[in-house]
Amino acid sequence: MTTNEIYAVLMVIGLLGGVVIGFPVAFMLAGLGIIFGAFAFGTGLASYQAALNTFGVMSGWSLLAIPLFVYMGVVLEKAQIAENLYLGLRLLLGPIRGGLAIATMGIATLFAACTGIAGASVIAIGLIAMPSMLKYGYSKRIASGAVCAGGGLGVIIPPSIMMILYGPVAGVSISLLFMAAVLPGLLMAGLYILYIGGACFFKPEMGPPLTKEEAAQYTRMEVVRLLVVSGLPPAALVFFVLGSIFFGLAAPTEAAALGGLGALIITAGYGKLNLNMLKETGYSALKISTFIMWLVLGAKFFMSTFNKLGGGDLISGFLLGLNVGPNMLLLVMLALIFVLGMFMDWIGILLVIIPIFGPIVKTMGWDPLWFAMMFCITLQISYITPPFAYSIFYLHGIAPPEVKLTDIYYGCVPFILIQFLVLIILFFWQDLALYLPELMLANK
Repeated sequence: MTTNEIYAVLMVIGLLGGVVIGFPVAFMLAGLGIIFGAFAFGTGLASYQAALNTFGVMSGWSLLAIPLFVYMGVVLEKAQIAENLYLGLRLLLGPIRGGLAIATMGIATLFAACTGIAGASVIAIGLIAMPSMLKYGYSKRIASGAVCAGGGLGVIIPPSIMMILYGPVAGVSISLLFMAAVLPGLLMAGLYILYIGGACFFKPEMGPPLTKEEAAQYTRMEVVRLLVVSGLPPAALVFFVLGSIFFGLAAPTEAAALGGLGALIITAGYGKLNLNMLKETGYSALKISTFIMWLVLGAKFFMSTFNKLGGGDLISGFLLGLNVGPNMLLLVMLALIFVLGMFMDWIGILLVIIPIFGPIVKTMGWDPLWFAMMFCITLQISYITPPFAYSIFYLHGIAPPEVKLTDIYYGCVPFILIQFLVLIILFFWQDLALYLPELMLANK
């Protein structure tokens, strides 16, 4: 092993050590890239490379979609659409066992398509749905699992921020990634709902139906009005944004800009648009976008040095040198992602691992869109797998005091198994991810 390769190994060890002790991932990535770059190539070249990486991130056209989609999601969240929509779905599905949890999953699916990030959905839906489900005697575990798993759908259902980051790093079209994610995301949401309905049907105490007294407080027309007024505008916006991408009318960045404008129009229609709201949404979107962009920049510093040291070739050579078949190699790669997801931020994993895995995907002849879905679903599982489980921590921070961390952990287990099931289905049925992208290309 050469000196440069030893430096590359030390960079990985330093990164993992920094994550374990809780050092900010963005600054850890950037610091390691600059320091080891200075050791190996001199301070002048390291500084020049850092300047080039900074300019590349700042001028990246595709990355502009991140703050725009984030802003769209934040605006819709501030419009408080979920509260009335949840009430309408609760009344519609209330007579069914587990109806409130099914309604929660339905709203989570819509919000996933509105926000593109998991944290906002988990918090917004958790604040509304958790107290209501607990009030009507729902199991703390199924209520917690529904909120955590439903909120995590924002990672896979477009416009997903994960897809926007994945595209430029892997050299894959973001538009095609969006289309590839639609059917797997909807399948996952459908299986979640099927599980909730089945579990509550056989164990009514997990999700008792709505009482006749509460259902009698609203007429059928009032329920329809709640659903149409609260659900139709955001659903139409999502279909407009994704449809413009599917039919080739707009690139993801332009569609994101139209989505942000549409979200403001919807908010104005609900009477929620004011100066204070604009200020709050601007600050909130800025914080989230800045966090993501710092991670992107730090990863650029890290990977430029790591690859120059030969680290990427070292890992690729090791994996390709394993005496295993293609399927086992894929399993090893996904297992590595899954383990890293338990301890490390998903953005850092994506930005560090994809440049290494990209050449392997080409060498093995795997479809890049199909592999992207396998990668992203595996990474999505980390949102509800301890110890580094974002959705669980988000929910625990806002849940009522009687909901313990163990309740949330146990509640997420069935949904984790469902995520693995979707991964298995996608492995054997690649057209689940490839059908819509092929249809999109055929329409052009």
